[in-house]
Amino acid sequence: MTRNEKIKERLFNNEYFTKKEWWGGDKTILTSEEIKREPLIVRKALAIAYTLENMPIEIKPDELIVGISTMSSCALGNEIPEYALPEEEEEVFARSSFTVKSVWGHYPPRYETLLEKGLSGIREHIYQKLSEESDKQTPNLETLSLYRAMLISIKGVKTLSERYATLALKEANNTTDPARRKELIEISKICSKVPENTPETFHEALQSCYLMFIALQSTLEFVPVARSDQYLYPFYRKDIDNGRLTVEKAKELVCSWIAKFNERVQLDSEHWEKNHATGFYQRDGIAPDSDETENTNNAIDDSESWKEGTSVNHWLLNMILGGQNERGEDATNELTYIILEQWSFLEVVMPVLSVRFHKNSPQKLYEVCADILRNGSGEPAIYNDEKIIEGLVRRGIPIEEARCYSNDGCWETLIPGKTNFSFGNIDVLQLLEYQLNEGVSLVRGKKEFVSIGSPAEWETFEDFYQAYIKLMELKIQRILEEKIQFYKDRYAIAPSPLLSTIMDDCIERGQDVSLKGAKYNIYSLIIASFSHFIDSIAAIKKMVYEEKKVSLDTLINALRKNYEGYEDLRQMMINQVPKFGNDNPYTDEIATRFMKDFEESAFKVSEKIDMDDFHLGLGIGTFEVYMTFGWNIGASPDGRLMHESVASNYSPSIGLDVNGPTAAIRSITAPDLVPYCVGCPLDIQMNSNEVIGESGLKRLIGLIKSFMDLGGLMLTITGVKPEDLIDAQINPMKHKSLRVRMGGLSAYFIALSKEHQDIMIQKVKHGV
Repeated sequence: MTRNEKIKERLFNNEYFTKKEWWGGDKTILTSEEIKREPLIVRKALAIAYTLENMPIEIKPDELIVGISTMSSCALGNEIPEYALPEEEEEVFARSSFTVKSVWGHYPPRYETLLEKGLSGIREHIYQKLSEESDKQTPNLETLSLYRAMLISIKGVKTLSERYATLALKEANNTTDPARRKELIEISKICSKVPENTPETFHEALQSCYLMFIALQSTLEFVPVARSDQYLYPFYRKDIDNGRLTVEKAKELVCSWIAKFNERVQLDSEHWEKNHATGFYQRDGIAPDSDETENTNNAIDDSESWKEGTSVNHWLLNMILGGQNERGEDATNELTYIILEQWSFLEVVMPVLSVRFHKNSPQKLYEVCADILRNGSGEPAIYNDEKIIEGLVRRGIPIEEARCYSNDGCWETLIPGKTNFSFGNIDVLQLLEYQLNEGVSLVRGKKEFVSIGSPAEWETFEDFYQAYIKLMELKIQRILEEKIQFYKDRYAIAPSPLLSTIMDDCIERGQDVSLKGAKYNIYSLIIASFSHFIDSIAAIKKMVYEEKKVSLDTLINALRKNYEGYEDLRQMMINQVPKFGNDNPYTDEIATRFMKDFEESAFKVSEKIDMDDFHLGLGIGTFEVYMTFGWNIGASPDGRLMHESVASNYSPSIGLDVNGPTAAIRSITAPDLVPYCVGCPLDIQMNSNEVIGESGLKRLIGLIKSFMDLGGLMLTITGVKPEDLIDAQINPMKHKSLRVRMGGLSAYFIALSKEHQDIMIQKVKHGV
């Protein structure tokens, strides 16, 4: 077996089925009164340093890149040694529900800073700014504390690298394999050099970035990988040109590096520990006594295991390749293809992989990506540079920076190394339920939002629609006001001193990334349950107001009874009303109007509120929790029953796009998507039997190019066979590497609950 084959075998036959140990939750740095008197951000840094100095370390067989993160996951949670005083936690939680685990993550750092300066250069910059602040007549004590915290944090990273240098030498002494001994000595040499110093070789650059990555991931920061083929390429090119590196050796290094991101994956659900809750899945940034269900996960009974299944093996680490450089030139390079090849070979789920395309992207890039997609990976996701860059520029981002955009841990666009990013969902179908039921949830049976009037007041469809827009604006206003009111509380209990060292402007400004340290503070409103909402509005418009086949009162009563006793009405709503995603002008015009109205409402409301330095973004998506959104909403006017899943992201409703993928693309591109440049992915499931051979590959490339030409922003394609999914339910160990796209990530099919598996089989059969 080759090294890469051995690494892949280790992942699938060992790592994925070995129970991972959690570390850090039972530790504390509050060991003296002196430490307890330190500012909270300094105590957070001490916890970071303690973690990096004491967490378990290990070097795996055959690997060339070393380092393991402490266990964590988006669904299960994470751990860090205690650093906040009980009274501090109680005070912040009582005000805004934030906890020490409310680190948002999502946004990528500027890895180039680490590669250009090393920790030593970053340390020198911090000391320079620390001296400048100290020399002021009245120094800012909070800024001084931040600089101290940064220095403590990066010292911890240096210690971690030294621990690996020592371990590699120890293992070199113990091995009987001369070739492996030589490799371990080289690994020790590299870890003693980076990330403290700037790397000179491709191997050193990979190792430097990865050690910083695990330092961040082990201290609550779920950071993405970003544009790795850009910041690593100069080192690859230099080594290739001077004969220090061969392409085959580069492939071994890349394979070893990509494999590292997957060592926390757990395919056996018996190994999942659900008692490490993280702020990412808590109701943080909202008043504890709020009636709103901002995080719909809270409404699901804990016995519903499917809510964890999609995100257990996810750490918000996205990687995006290709695209343009700051001058607008094609940035695709040899490393782009090597990363794609090795990611595809390993059949991994991490990093979540995306590729940027534009009018000058090489044909080879289309061919490579289409070939990977038709073989069932669910990735790479396709990004349309022209439209996304235009949207970012409209939002006030200089074009040179917009051309260098990346994505966060799922698919939302941002400027890497310069962005503090967060978002709030606007579930437009849930809002329609509130409108029809005076603010009451049909699932939870309680009033959760304001009443906007009664059906008797809405004599025309325009009356009805304008009432909805008014309700929606109230929801937008409440979300934005709470964002402004509470966003500083994240910093008050869960600052990010280590991440801030490699985010642009944080050191220069003397501010943490979570508190105005980053250049761009982007907050996005993300529409959820979009297609079901459009289909429901179309049903009300056509059947209630135009054809008058049912009264609004009768429809509301049917919804409250989950269509029990009203099956004929339900079938009428399903079969006699056009559905979004079929290239039908009726629903496409409703979607176009609504998206324009949502855009205008969002910015109108934001102008009334002091948004400070926030950039407001827009998007449409459910991420991987589309089943959760559906679970929390009662029956809807489109014929959907209570608890039924909604469609993922910006996709047509499951089974109702009957005219094929081209019609779906025409529908989703009918509105102007540029204002929604944060992201609105169309998720397509494709039977891989339909894209076999050279002709099938050309068909798939043609579909991708049509999507781009028509103005789509993001496209995901899962090329699998329904029969393989069905067999995987029966014989899971025969399909360990079978992956499916889940809205914001890809997941191993056998790790999903049967509920999720059944939905995916249904999606593949119907194409969305």
